[in-house]
Amino acid sequence: MPAASQKAYFAIRAFNAELASVKDGRRGGGQRDTAATLVLQIRMQWWRDALAEIYDGAPKRSAPKGPDPTLSNLSIACWHSPVVRALHVANQEHDLTRRFLERLIDVRETDLAVNQYKSMADVVAYAEESVSSLLYLSLECTGVRDDDADLVASHAGVGIGVTTALRATPFRLVQGEVPIPAELLHKTFPYNELVNWQDDEFTLSEQDATVLHEAVLHMAHVASSHLTQARELQGKVPKHARACLLPVVPALHFLSKLQEADHNLFDSQKLTDQTRLALLLLLGRTWMTGVF
Repeated sequence: MPAASQKAYFAIRAFNAELASVKDGRRGGGQRDTAATLVLQIRMQWWRDALAEIYDGAPKRSAPKGPDPTLSNLSIACWHSPVVRALHVANQEHDLTRRFLERLIDVRETDLAVNQYKSMADVVAYAEESVSSLLYLSLECTGVRDDDADLVASHAGVGIGVTTALRATPFRLVQGEVPIPAELLHKTFPYNELVNWQDDEFTLSEQDATVLHEAVLHMAHVASSHLTQARELQGKVPKHARACLLPVVPALHFLSKLQEADHNLFDSQKLTDQTRLALLLLLGRTWMTGVF
């Protein structure tokens, strides 16, 4: 990542992490009451207001460093956030596309109400609107605004997003969520059996085990297909900007380990991070060569 782009890159990453933490901060597993949902929506609205401050409230001046009588209480609260300040500076230096930042908020807010997506198309759409948007912004931090580069980022984002859904399945199940879309599993699939995976007590019938295996295999194929397309098209991304695509490497690495585990998401022995050194070497090779 070029030195001039690093601060902006970390700013948008921090912004994305803040949005993701809204849902992760929910308690009570899959149970949601009106009050809890309202609190989460208010947090998302706060970030919308912060973006409005960045793009509309102070478009031609630096973030305020001290008391400013022209600012409302809401404005003051926004500017107290180090992420808002960093994002403001990033926008001033790189003219970030507001629509991509707003898409991150929109898709994260929609996801608050989702325990399980209905179709694979929904999972792909979520990945594109979240991860791909983040990659578009990352490219902008390096000065790259090109349709061909965005196409690579689009495929990479979908591949990373679907892989992340697979990788997070054990954790999300405990939270009362099912990252595998409903259309890949039958209506009477025993989800509760999977929730107890940590205790090694769940047992699936042969039919249910086959359905789960085929579902994971299908998702892995979709992820791999998009990552392969990104790999084939990566030459369209300027070499100085390819560091933005480094998250592709851990995704490819996980899919490789998943294949070794026969697409068993609960095979902790084969999927644990015992190959961290190998992953670091892969990341280092990609960083040096610009090729993943």
